Amino acid sequence: MKVNLVSLGCPKNLVDSERILGAFGARGAVITALAEDCDVMILNTCGFIKPAIEETEHEIQRAIQTLNNGKRLFVVGCAVNRYGTELRRKYPQVSGWFKIQEERELISAVMPETSDVQARLPTTAGYAYLKISEGCSNCCAYCTIPSIKGSYRSFSADVLLTEARELASLGIKELILIGQDTSRYGTDIHGRPMLASLLNDLSTIPDIEWLRVMYAHPRTITNDIIETIKQNQKVCKYIDIPIQHINSRILRLMNRGTSRDLIEGVIASLRSIPGISIRTTIIIGFPGETDGEFNELMEFISYGYFDWVGVFPYYCEHGTDAAKMKQLPVSTIRKRYETAIALQQRLLLQSNEERCGREYRVLIHTCEPNCLGHAEFCAPDIDSQIHVADRRLRPGRFYDIKLTGTMGSDLQGKLIRVARKETLP
Repeated sequence: MKVNLVSLGCPKNLVDSERILGAFGARGAVITALAEDCDVMILNTCGFIKPAIEETEHEIQRAIQTLNNGKRLFVVGCAVNRYGTELRRKYPQVSGWFKIQEERELISAVMPETSDVQARLPTTAGYAYLKISEGCSNCCAYCTIPSIKGSYRSFSADVLLTEARELASLGIKELILIGQDTSRYGTDIHGRPMLASLLNDLSTIPDIEWLRVMYAHPRTITNDIIETIKQNQKVCKYIDIPIQHINSRILRLMNRGTSRDLIEGVIASLRSIPGISIRTTIIIGFPGETDGEFNELMEFISYGYFDWVGVFPYYCEHGTDAAKMKQLPVSTIRKRYETAIALQQRLLLQSNEERCGREYRVLIHTCEPNCLGHAEFCAPDIDSQIHVADRRLRPGRFYDIKLTGTMGSDLQGKLIRVARKETLP
């Protein structure tokens, strides 16, 4: 049986998709990258916000067009959890619908007469995502995640260490820790945050050289986490802390459990780490946001505390507390979003230009057709990529690269030398 899988949405979805692919591969299925070649197509969906649902429906429609000669389509994931009833009625051609927690049922529906083998097939080279928790209990006013995925649940450290060792044995050099609130890890099991302990345990795996923390909530970042980033040589001097806004009134309306003072304190502590790179995300146009509060956010971003800023317009999502509030005009949100994007691009270009002329250790993750990689200061997929035109480079290996210029939002570099532990082919 030939299986093709399309994964939509965030890296957390990608981990689920890799486990589905691994399970099929372990059962003897052939994994194909082309939908035209498959017997079974699986679509792992996102249902977080309106554009994600629109993308999901677009991909379902496109997949249905390829359903000939007995091919079957199965849909799984967030969109099914949130809009399963409507989607089933709208697309009767789909052979099966499965919620996030029904991955085993999906696998059994496709290959019923096989053993229950658990595996994971990484789809990235050099780095892989390690999902350390599921769900969320923060209940931010704009967010649908708790209703889709349930309350926050940390995964066992023993299970995570086993998975990390297996990934290392497959050539993975960097683990990127993800979850809806990574800095909260362990509180539901041990009654206190355990992310620092987990990072230190993971760092004992010999072949893992970089550990990176994403999705850390400012409210749950502890001194232990900050000290671990500072002291542990394998933990990247990088952290992603979504602040969403800086005005304290808007943060209260968002139910973020933070304030401007708290956020500024966390940032000051993080900036005490030499060479730290900080990423954040902000939401533009939350209900009730005034011109002054928007300008306050823009001024704060312009201070240059963040190396990377993800900018998202607010979407009114059914079932959230924010949907009950008086909404801003779409034209106002769009105008503010464009202003924020312009600021983001200006700051990014300035930051990247300042990096040019310096040397960095770079992990190459693709060479098709050009070699692309990332350094400690930037995460793959979401931050600037580093382009290197050198056919000697290989995915999954480290190289010392001198940055020579910018390329839009990305960077260009040239090979200086092979980094330690690596040899050129």
